[in-house]
Amino acid sequence: MERKIPWDNTARNTLSECNRKYYFSQLIASKSRTKQLPRKVHELKKMQNISMWQGSVVDRFMETEIIPRISEKKPMDFTALAEQAVELAKKQFEYSRLAIYTDPVDGKLETAPEFCILDIHELGKPFEEREVVEAYDNIRAAILGLPEIRMPDGQTLLGFLQQCNRLTPNVYTWMVEIERAVVKPQIDLLALHDWKPVIIDWKLSRSHTANYARQLTICGIVVYLKRLATPDKKPYRHEDIRLFEVNLFKGVVKSHPFTAERANEMIDEIHLTSEDIALLLGENEEPDIRDFEGTDNDGSCKICNFRSICAFLYLNDVYDEKAFTEFVQANQFA
Repeated sequence: MERKIPWDNTARNTLSECNRKYYFSQLIASKSRTKQLPRKVHELKKMQNISMWQGSVVDRFMETEIIPRISEKKPMDFTALAEQAVELAKKQFEYSRLAIYTDPVDGKLETAPEFCILDIHELGKPFEEREVVEAYDNIRAAILGLPEIRMPDGQTLLGFLQQCNRLTPNVYTWMVEIERAVVKPQIDLLALHDWKPVIIDWKLSRSHTANYARQLTICGIVVYLKRLATPDKKPYRHEDIRLFEVNLFKGVVKSHPFTAERANEMIDEIHLTSEDIALLLGENEEPDIRDFEGTDNDGSCKICNFRSICAFLYLNDVYDEKAFTEFVQANQFA
């Protein structure tokens, strides 16, 4: 039987950056506490910088507070909600500062809203208090700006969502098989509008060049193929599935077309890259770090979450928690 290859856009990008990074993020990271190394790698995988963190707070708040209120047709006081979002961020900051994620009991509850690991705490990265204050301001502004965001046709985002037949935030259990690849993306919001699928990806970025069409196309493929595998329901046409990237910081909604041509091109890429991964892994069930080469790109290395553990394991054959902590404190990885 052919080995199935877990595949998502992050895994594909990670592999193209550095084989050793792929080893850490995709093969050995584990939230289990039975082994120290996989657990530490998992914590580093979850680690965020301040810029990434503010986006994840808003994403989480949309999932747990805003979308449920829209579904339940509850009135919304956005001034109060914005302050509630900032309070969530402050709780997450304290959770990270106190390193509660390392606690054998409290730290394992990763589904808790306050779960957070920041690089300024995990790696001791220097920062200024104004950076945190600015993050709180950005989070507040994102929630306050929600009523002003408009869809490409001019309708407000909130009005559009209120018209939807169903809203399901944070869909992460849907998966399909494409040849050897098992594709399981995370969908920020899956809606039904006029009983047709709408996929929304929340973003909080200042960048004018970032393009999330690939990720949305992958989500569209999973929705399309899942429906195709349900024989008692009429299949979707590609044009039935709408893809929207909503930048909550800039208040801009961008539509990405989902066509048979784009879907088939992505399916071909998934197939080819999953074969590359299969060749890299071979038939070994227990991957050996020595089989995974690091990158020659210093820029990629400097921003890699696994830089500290990677450097430590280049110098040490065996992972030791105390020795690793001392190694991080003695070196600059931030």
